[in-house]
Amino acid sequence: MTEATQREARPGDAAVEETGVLRGAPITGALLAANAGVFAAQVSLAGNLRFALGGADQRDHTLWNAVLRWLGGNDSTFTIADTRLETLVTSCFLHGSILHLGFNLLVLWQVGPFLERAIGRARFLPLYLGAGIIGSAFSAIAGRLFGASLSIGASGAICGLIGAMLVLGARTQGWRGPLARQMAGWLAFLFVLGLAKNLQGGMVQVDNAAHIGGAFGGVIIAATWRRGVTYTERMQRIIVGVCIAVMITAGLTVYVRNRTDPYLFMNVDERLNAASRAARAGQCEEADRAMKRAQQLDPGNERLHDRAQEINRECLAPGAPARPPHT
Repeated sequence: MTEATQREARPGDAAVEETGVLRGAPITGALLAANAGVFAAQVSLAGNLRFALGGADQRDHTLWNAVLRWLGGNDSTFTIADTRLETLVTSCFLHGSILHLGFNLLVLWQVGPFLERAIGRARFLPLYLGAGIIGSAFSAIAGRLFGASLSIGASGAICGLIGAMLVLGARTQGWRGPLARQMAGWLAFLFVLGLAKNLQGGMVQVDNAAHIGGAFGGVIIAATWRRGVTYTERMQRIIVGVCIAVMITAGLTVYVRNRTDPYLFMNVDERLNAASRAARAGQCEEADRAMKRAQQLDPGNERLHDRAQEINRECLAPGAPARPPHT
């Protein structure tokens, strides 16, 4: 179905059920290719195919996580403390293993084409991107509250697609209709699967916060759609172009910060040590900067407050470069 009609599709519509799975769904095809391509880049940067199989030991797991952070994984500690909002986008295109990637792409391949043909590309791509960002935000907040975590994967965005289909099913068939019930079943399955995996333990966990956040985002976004609203071809291109620009900007921001921020991925102690070294070298502005970055990670830490006062005294000592006191 083209964007011109903007009619919610029903299962069985001839206009929707086309012969080719991806026919009339170019955005879904592009997202499938993008996720697969990024995963190939991950494995290439890691330098060994074993990372693709998810069978790495603890040492390799640490290296793999470093690669994921470098590429823009959503590490809640840094996403919130350092305001790394770009990772809310980039983390949606990273995956932990070929199994993780394959499962997400399978669900996207099953859900995406139907939904994209039903609502049009100018609604589909903002839905995918918006739900992914909301899912990543839920994950970052949960990680900050209940323990730092590295979150990656397209499942938050995909849950958003399922949530949107739940809304469409409810509108066209009622909440007890087959489409709404099927989508509710998918969401329940993903949540139970994540809960069971997390209870099992292990290095790799399932991010239910991202699933819940993505589904919530998809429901909210779909609830704002109005029947009969159409987009011109020009407006469709603008909307899709803006979404692509957001994704490219997020990727470029990760690239630039990786190369220009010396405190990126440093923990509290490492930033504190950097502040101390700078103070001893008389680099008071840099010491102040490093100290502030340390306090961002743990704002309630009294030890950091006391150390900041010590650095102030070192830099205000006779012969030290003058600067405003640290606050």
